[in-house]
Amino acid sequence: MALTTLNTVKAWLNVNTTTDDLLLTRLITQISGATLNYLARPAITQETYTELRDGVGNNRLVLRNWPVISITSLTVGSQTIPQATTLTSSGYTLATWDGTSAGLPQEITLRGYQFCRGRSNIQIVYQAGYVIQNEPQTVPSTTPYSLNVDAPYGSWAQDEGVTYTNGTPLTAVTSSPTVGQYTVTSDGAGNAIYTFSSSDSGEGILISYSFTPADLEQAVLEWIGERYKYKDRIGQTTRGLGGSETAGYSLKGIPDYIQVVFDSYRKFLPL
Repeated sequence: MALTTLNTVKAWLNVNTTTDDLLLTRLITQISGATLNYLARPAITQETYTELRDGVGNNRLVLRNWPVISITSLTVGSQTIPQATTLTSSGYTLATWDGTSAGLPQEITLRGYQFCRGRSNIQIVYQAGYVIQNEPQTVPSTTPYSLNVDAPYGSWAQDEGVTYTNGTPLTAVTSSPTVGQYTVTSDGAGNAIYTFSSSDSGEGILISYSFTPADLEQAVLEWIGERYKYKDRIGQTTRGLGGSETAGYSLKGIPDYIQVVFDSYRKFLPL
């Protein structure tokens, strides 16, 4: 998945022509893939994961992907473990988001149950990713009945659904929405345009969407910028500027500032 857009990259680099669009698009694909590889993450948008784990006889387990949005099912052997609904009831509980932009891996704790010893005897199906859930909006009362999401923590990346405030879902379509439908398109600059039917004018809605955290996208932009400029000084560590002045260049694979940001999102646990 791309972690930024061509328009955002060109704005960062102050590039105003289309001459290098193909090169920059290729760099976006390359650096986005390299970033996810370094982070040891398959994606940062909302995805469904199915983990098979070995039981070791304890009552705690750290999930491989985060932030966790919801757990669909937890099975140990042939037993389905329910979610604990109170502070004293039996079942599983999930550690909540720690409040940082990157977050930390989250732990499932069992009460009244155990992760019994066994090979691949635990299955957890869950959803994880960086997501804004149920952002409140109102369909505009004038044509074209379109709005942008707020995207407070980073650029819009992927639609995750729209509902009315009563929870009834709207249906995503590709063109000309009618009542109960919507279209969504990226504006190419980190936001999205949601368009609705005139029949839904003034309706309260809740929008959910994945986003790319702002600090992570900025680190990707800077890495793309480094590689883009490198083509003009391949292999050089210094360059004379005239007289006694020289400019020095780092040949590190990942510059220090970028790595600091990446490390806060990186999967370190040997899971």
